[in-house]
Amino acid sequence: MTSSRIRWMLLAPLVTMALTATGTAGAAEGGAEPARTSLTGSADKTTDGPSTGPATTFESAAFAAEDTCSRLPAGVRATVPDAVTACVSVDAGTGKATRTKAAAPSLAAAGLAADDPSGDGLGTEFEPDTDDPEPPPPSCVLTNPGNWTWSRTGGLCLNGAEVTYTLYDSNGKTIGTGLIQVNSTLATSYKSLDLNETITAKLVRVTGDVKSLVVKMQVGCDAGCKTVTKQPWYGASEMTPNTEKTGKTKYSGDAFAADTTRSSFRTNYKMYVTMPGATPVDPSASWSSPAGGEIRCDKEQPRLRGCVIPTNDMPVLSYSRAHEKYGIVVPIYEQIMQRRGTDVLHAVNQAKATANRTATCTPFTNLYPGVAGKDSCDEFPPASTSEGGQDGNLCAELTPQVVNGLWSAPATWPDRPASGNETCLRLHITQRANSSAGGVLGSLRKYQRLVEGDPFRIEFTA
Repeated sequence: MTSSRIRWMLLAPLVTMALTATGTAGAAEGGAEPARTSLTGSADKTTDGPSTGPATTFESAAFAAEDTCSRLPAGVRATVPDAVTACVSVDAGTGKATRTKAAAPSLAAAGLAADDPSGDGLGTEFEPDTDDPEPPPPSCVLTNPGNWTWSRTGGLCLNGAEVTYTLYDSNGKTIGTGLIQVNSTLATSYKSLDLNETITAKLVRVTGDVKSLVVKMQVGCDAGCKTVTKQPWYGASEMTPNTEKTGKTKYSGDAFAADTTRSSFRTNYKMYVTMPGATPVDPSASWSSPAGGEIRCDKEQPRLRGCVIPTNDMPVLSYSRAHEKYGIVVPIYEQIMQRRGTDVLHAVNQAKATANRTATCTPFTNLYPGVAGKDSCDEFPPASTSEGGQDGNLCAELTPQVVNGLWSAPATWPDRPASGNETCLRLHITQRANSSAGGVLGSLRKYQRLVEGDPFRIEFTA
């Protein structure tokens, strides 16, 4: 459309955009109600990833944009007396958050090598063994139109948000529209504070006097985060129907406040849409990532810094009774948790873990002082949890063993029999078993970014 055509219809046409989710809103103040396009689709169950191992929970929330209605500047009102507002309308989503399960790889299935020089198992609770397998790359779910989807380690996705560009004449009559669909995928990493995002905008259709549009974007994030790459694409090239723009943005979680070791933040987005030859009034639409999908970055692990998106589901520490290296200790772990009446433990930092281990395993008499690696103190609950650190004198001191194919865990000292009521252990096991059992927890801490106070569940498998 040429500018002369614009002037013939209206000296300065009113241009608005609507960024919409499910639902409708009332008319703009003093003007005609903008046309709206609603997001469609309901939450459904989706799966992603391998078919074995503990399930990962994907959480979802209906997309909602931000209301940025504002009055026209006085200078514009003088040329467009019938137009009193410019509005980027926002319709709050009515969808409810959903939670779906997807299989994830089992950390317990890894064959962990003994890589714990001290032989106490504590080192691998924070620094997993060198042959600990890498998890699959983050992948969130792009299936529910008009919804955000995220998981603790799978990233954050937005699928099918729709931005409606509406062109009005002086009487509030719609003379053209453009519909833009927006998708985004943001990946977190357990071993990096960098967060990389891919954003795609597609001009799905135009009507009336709208023939092409120019679409720009800019992103940002809250305190605790730095925006490294603010624009997914540059330039002002026109988009015609069925064309799209794709680009990458980048954030960094390395913006910790003084004397802090973690930060939580949300990302925010602003899209600018203009039409060649038309005078823009309020050409921007904005939205933010959902409150439930707040990103958390930390520097609380000994070596790695990274980010996750905490969810309502707890990470799961899975121990196998059949594991060739640590399986001999699993039955007694299981008995202790049954006595405790819970399957939940809570992470602590390394300094507290060291103090906890000292409280439970000092003093400790090595049964084979002349044979390297044959005996070590395995404390349970683990020292790296707030439930650990009980006085070793109050714990059952046992030596798990298998005789003629039968498992048993007799008391180590005849003068100190186990009562059967103890809720903590110190076990005499090999360094290899101790390191391997600790490494399973270390893997969970690493990949799930467990920080001080984080709860997790413990389960026991065949």
